[in-house]
Amino acid sequence: MAKATKNATPAADKATKPGRLVSLLQQAREIAVLLAIILTIKGCVIDQYSIPSGSMEPILHGDPNMFKGDRVLTNKWLFGPRIPFTTIRLWNWYEPERWDIVVFKPPEGGSEHPRLIKRVIGLPGERIDIKDQHIYVNGEMVPFGPGLPEFTSEPLLDVMGEGRTPKHFHGYWNYDDIKQQSETAPLPEQRQYFAQMLNQYPPKYGCIPGDEYHVVPEDHFLFLGDNSANSVDGRMFGWVHRDHLYGRASAVFWPIGHRQDFTGFTHTWWGKLLVYGLPIAIVCFEVRNWRRDRRKKRDAKKETT
Repeated sequence: MAKATKNATPAADKATKPGRLVSLLQQAREIAVLLAIILTIKGCVIDQYSIPSGSMEPILHGDPNMFKGDRVLTNKWLFGPRIPFTTIRLWNWYEPERWDIVVFKPPEGGSEHPRLIKRVIGLPGERIDIKDQHIYVNGEMVPFGPGLPEFTSEPLLDVMGEGRTPKHFHGYWNYDDIKQQSETAPLPEQRQYFAQMLNQYPPKYGCIPGDEYHVVPEDHFLFLGDNSANSVDGRMFGWVHRDHLYGRASAVFWPIGHRQDFTGFTHTWWGKLLVYGLPIAIVCFEVRNWRRDRRKKRDAKKETT
């Protein structure tokens, strides 16, 4: 009897090989579908980005360390869906507004970082002037927008924290402001830093004479960092085309102690669905597959015994 069982084993193995192949193909198909869903969501709906530098201090803290730097949820659907991994936008929906915080791709050679996060300052067709640490649009000074920290004109030494990070919002600086700091900043290392900034990244857009440096072209925007003393932004690299906008920053979700919501996104039903429901759905999907595979293996063992 034992001999018969032993002889039957190779035949049973041959019978299970097609079943194993079908199971592997089914798993591969499910993984492909899951990856397609994730890539579609990341490319067209919502994604997360880390803050690469301190250019948006004190609102956003930049640090390459995952456990220190802020990570933001970005609403990509708002500006219109785009083909993933390209700048091709299928259609435009929401128009960016002044003071929105946006993730975008900088112009070629404009930054060492492939993606930046800054604040919308200039809209298409507007004439932008940066002077007296304020923004002038078509000759009129515009008040600082909601969400910005309180403006201070205190001496630079009083608003500088660690390194070059200000504790408060010090306005937007033009070429003359930075030049003045390179000559009068209280600390020698500050004067050296600002002199180096002028040499490597001289502010032009919104700062120096010429309409090409002040009038925002059609379908373009001007972006500035809140921390003007430590920001390579639109003053240096110029206008950013609409197709290079990834999405509007909605909320900081990490670190836990720095969570904040810029737009009320996480308080809407669809925001909660994306932030909380999507991860739960993915986990449930994986648990379901695991239980199904386990059940199939158990049934296969019963058939061979």
